Amino acid sequence: MPYTQLNNLDFADIKVALKEYMRAQTDFTDYDFEGSAISQILDVLAYNTYYTAFNTNMVVNELFLDSATLRDNVVSLAKQLGYTPKSVTSPKASVSMALTFTGTAPAEVALKRGSGFVTNYDGSLYRYILKDNLKVSVANNVATFTDIPIYEGSQIVTNIVVDTNSKSQRFIIDNSGVDINTLSVRVFQAANSSIFKDYKQANNILDIGATDDVYFINEIEDEKYEIFFGDGVLGRKLEDNNVVEMSYIVTNGTATNGANTFTFNGLMEDENGTTITLPFSISSISTTSIASGGADIETIDKIKYNAPKFYNSQNRAVTGNDYKAIVRNLYPATSDVIVFGGEDQVPPAYGKVFLSVKPIEATTLSSFTKNELTQELKKYTVASIRPEFVDPSILYLELTSNIYYTGTKTQLLPTEIATKASTAIVEYLKTSQTEKFNGKFRYSKFIGVIDNSDLSINSNDTSVMMRKDFIAQINASSYYEICYQNPFLKDCDNPVVSSTGFTVFEFPTITSYLEDRNGKIVLYRLDPVSGDKILLNDSVGTINYEKGEIEMTNFTILKGTFSDNRIELRVKPANKDIEVKREMYLDVDVSKSKFVAYKED
Repeated sequence: MPYTQLNNLDFADIKVALKEYMRAQTDFTDYDFEGSAISQILDVLAYNTYYTAFNTNMVVNELFLDSATLRDNVVSLAKQLGYTPKSVTSPKASVSMALTFTGTAPAEVALKRGSGFVTNYDGSLYRYILKDNLKVSVANNVATFTDIPIYEGSQIVTNIVVDTNSKSQRFIIDNSGVDINTLSVRVFQAANSSIFKDYKQANNILDIGATDDVYFINEIEDEKYEIFFGDGVLGRKLEDNNVVEMSYIVTNGTATNGANTFTFNGLMEDENGTTITLPFSISSISTTSIASGGADIETIDKIKYNAPKFYNSQNRAVTGNDYKAIVRNLYPATSDVIVFGGEDQVPPAYGKVFLSVKPIEATTLSSFTKNELTQELKKYTVASIRPEFVDPSILYLELTSNIYYTGTKTQLLPTEIATKASTAIVEYLKTSQTEKFNGKFRYSKFIGVIDNSDLSINSNDTSVMMRKDFIAQINASSYYEICYQNPFLKDCDNPVVSSTGFTVFEFPTITSYLEDRNGKIVLYRLDPVSGDKILLNDSVGTINYEKGEIEMTNFTILKGTFSDNRIELRVKPANKDIEVKREMYLDVDVSKSKFVAYKED
């Protein structure tokens, strides 16, 4: 009997193998005739073998973290590594406000958890609430709340009576869109008791005793979460008729990242717990940190990436990879993070480790978030090491692409060809190693992506511009050092530096601009009639073309280009390939890139 290749899972290969087997037999001779009954039976056998092999292959794949495709299986495998996938994360903001009472005022004012604010963002109303109670004293008829942490979503409270006789009782958070980072658990002695204990989530079993008030949490089926409690050895065991209260926030995730205007919409209580009805006014309300940090539930691919790294860190921060894994776990809205030691700084800062985090839908972390992460990291770091967060320095790349295509090969309009090219770039960026710390822009790769975005495209002429955004120090003669980490193009005839418009103290009524001339950074304005450039100051700074650095000091800015006083500074690079290092983050800004298609005969 001939040797059979058992690893061939294709239907045709299976049928060929069956025919080879029949060929070695003498009982049947019509198996090669497609219309015969034996041939039809071989088809059925081949299909059955094919489906069985396929299902077996899928089952085996689901046994390993690298190859599993179903979320429930990936979550279960990650659980074996001690990793809990990150839930949806609520955007967090902070506001300050002052309440002024017009008559008699209470001694204290308390904002209750679940109370909060509303914001109108992208044409929709969203609610922001307090996760915990907040109380301040009233002085001179004014109650001042400073840096109130608020979270987007709705407060949900669930109570479950413990039944120790029920083997199947589970404490399931039966809602989708739950931010488990906002979960608080209290256990009451009985249904009508006011006596309770606050339970904390356990992250390390080495520190847990038999009477510790802790709970554990796991993701279960359908992207829901379940908490469970100790057994009297690891954590306190619940008693019959205890009541478990679970309070958490259900959020819309990333929907309100960037919200910066809030209106108070809640109730307040006095020192006696009575709702305040006394006349008062909110004399001021300001946003101290815009909404940020909102994130969707952790994807399957990210679970596969993060779980092994979190396991390797072993709940301690020693190496750079340890810090990265822990930061990603503490702050799910992380796009990328880089870690470097203080000894690499100039001058050296021994005993420090510096971290730079690029959020998913923001440029920097808020001060509030930095402080929170710093305190959380101290639980994992060596005692002598102090973590410190530094803002990422983002280098934006803007593309200008002229695309040439054959009109007879497509029915698409030029605008549609251009859209396909920009969409292809966006999709490529999702999987490339471009947009990250230590990112690398490879010009030829992007040229190829544009050419391959449609079969009708013949070629493209694409140029690259580097951009840095800096925040102007208003009404102050400040020093600005803007580093690009890449050399600038030298052009004897034309400037390579350009900026958006702003106003300066010396010329407060006109819009000024920056460019380079003869190794200097100059200030100029545009003639409203001719459009000619009129020099205002022939030296407000210097430019180093080789190092890719600009220094400015000799002017005072009154107002930047945008509402946050940001000014955009663009420079032509000397090289088509661009790289960044350390805390500089590379970002291809497709929204400010330009794609234009031209039809060729």
